Amino acid sequence: MLCKDAKWIWINDSPKCNEYAVFEEKFAFSGERTVFTVCAETDYVLFVNGSLAGFGQFPNYPNHKYYDELDITALCKAGENTFTLTVRYEGTRSLTHIPDGAGVIFSLDSGDKNITHSSADTLGGYDNRYVQYSKQFITMQIGLSSHMRVGDYKCDIKCIETDHSKNLMPRPVLKTEEQEFAKAVLIDKDKNLYDLGRETAGYLYVKFKATAPVTATIAYGQHIADGAVRRIIGGRDFSLSFDLAAGTHEFTQYFNRISGRYLQAFLPKEAEVLEVGIKPYLYPLTEKPFHTENPLDSKIYETGIRTMRLCMNAHYEDTPWREQALFLLDARNQMLCGYYAFQNDAFARANLEYVAKSLREDGFLEITCPSVGGAPIPFFSVMYPVAVYEYIEHTGDKSILESTMPAMLTIMNTLKSRVEANGLIRSLPAPFWNFYEWSEGSEGKIPSSPNYIYEDNFHLIMNCAFVFAGKKFLSLCEMAGVDFDCDFDATKSAIKRDFYDPATGSFILRNDRPELRSQLGNSFALLIGLGDARTADSIKNDPTLIDTTLSMLTYKYDALLAFDRENKNYILEDIRKIFGRMLDAGATTFWETAKGEADFSGAGSLCHGWSALPVYYYHLFK
Repeated sequence: MLCKDAKWIWINDSPKCNEYAVFEEKFAFSGERTVFTVCAETDYVLFVNGSLAGFGQFPNYPNHKYYDELDITALCKAGENTFTLTVRYEGTRSLTHIPDGAGVIFSLDSGDKNITHSSADTLGGYDNRYVQYSKQFITMQIGLSSHMRVGDYKCDIKCIETDHSKNLMPRPVLKTEEQEFAKAVLIDKDKNLYDLGRETAGYLYVKFKATAPVTATIAYGQHIADGAVRRIIGGRDFSLSFDLAAGTHEFTQYFNRISGRYLQAFLPKEAEVLEVGIKPYLYPLTEKPFHTENPLDSKIYETGIRTMRLCMNAHYEDTPWREQALFLLDARNQMLCGYYAFQNDAFARANLEYVAKSLREDGFLEITCPSVGGAPIPFFSVMYPVAVYEYIEHTGDKSILESTMPAMLTIMNTLKSRVEANGLIRSLPAPFWNFYEWSEGSEGKIPSSPNYIYEDNFHLIMNCAFVFAGKKFLSLCEMAGVDFDCDFDATKSAIKRDFYDPATGSFILRNDRPELRSQLGNSFALLIGLGDARTADSIKNDPTLIDTTLSMLTYKYDALLAFDRENKNYILEDIRKIFGRMLDAGATTFWETAKGEADFSGAGSLCHGWSALPVYYYHLFK
């Protein structure tokens, strides 16, 4: 617990992006349990007596801050000790961070006594082991890269108090734990190309030898389809840089979590790599037992589990490589698999409560958590009650309704207010992104794109999702004793009236393009009780329906199972075909889309949490 006298501080009153401060103090150790409590606006790394004590700030909201309590007793020694706290202020907005001004608050306590705490009397300085104010973006979703250097620091600046939220809460999830070091093996000396053996997520460790002051760069990637690491993709730069002096130097970059299978060193002639790899960190979980006699099913399951593990950090991540962002519908897939694969449900609950804090003034959720000012996806917001319902369904924990019901009620009332006289919800204009999946007619137009034009129409999936989520929300309201009234049956009737084609037994995707029909759209129709045997058959066999992408396969499979449990065999064979193809291509985690690395102009992710869904179905079919 933070000392009540601790204050938010910084080393100046005009911080700049990618500024690094350091705070170092000596303290006496009495032998009692000693705890360092810290919350940084962006991130921190703490060393005690030269040993790593903790790092990794849980992502804050401006009005909700989270502190870590680090038990440093084992790192202390009799007599004099030293803590060194480096704090990064990134200062840029991304899909994983909301900038809120530089600052840190901390306290050091031993037993029931406070040893020291942050205040205007604290001395700090600029940590010149990092390049101050570097401007390299990794991606717009992740934010800025952190550039390390051979340097030093001194703490001789009297700090100032800063204005930050006093709403401080303990970290809602566990800290990730270090795994066995993944040493990269040199596979191409001419290209300085290294292989980690499989997809890995963690923190880059590298040891250099240099004969003169130079800059070296390590790029990381998930494949070598080009014969090398694909470092630059559009405006993205998947690399970390290091300013060297003459001599041998080791670095571990704890401010940028990276992911991939391959590393490539870009070196001047005065430098060489002596060792490089990733220090993997995974969220601590206990896996539930699973066994199958089918070797392919076993391999798919194992790969799904690894995909899930790499996509769990401070929160669920869509991909640990390109974005590291918490998207609600990606996380819903991950939670659903996790209820069956792991014994820890607390992580799912923490994420659902965390998402609720991203509610916007317009009644929708932000596109990711934490972020602000992006393009919210209405489809993701309407499915939030579904994720909460499934949490209670699998855990029996109804107490979550206290923290999530206000957000759900706001979302559902907002959507209810948008139901028009025809019984349907119209597509939403900017700033909203009417996205459902990455396929024709369902990808939507991103409002920030140069060629954005609002498409004023009605969509099958959004309206079906409103009914689907609404029925589950009514059950949640009954559990919570909350009154909510909405004529979902009227919307259901309107869907059948405007989207159903009685000649084929299938549903069109949108009213402005009646030629488009999709497996996903028809699956949602089945899920709300519309359609018939012809609808189910068309989902499985009609080649004119747009295929369901990996992210949405769960709705296709659930719809077919709800219609007829005999579809189990079809689903198993579909899983073996789709995910077996990835394994045949050498996948060690499952991809974002079936196109793999080639999708999104060469930026396709090869480790994506939403694609772990076979885990759920293997357990379901046991």
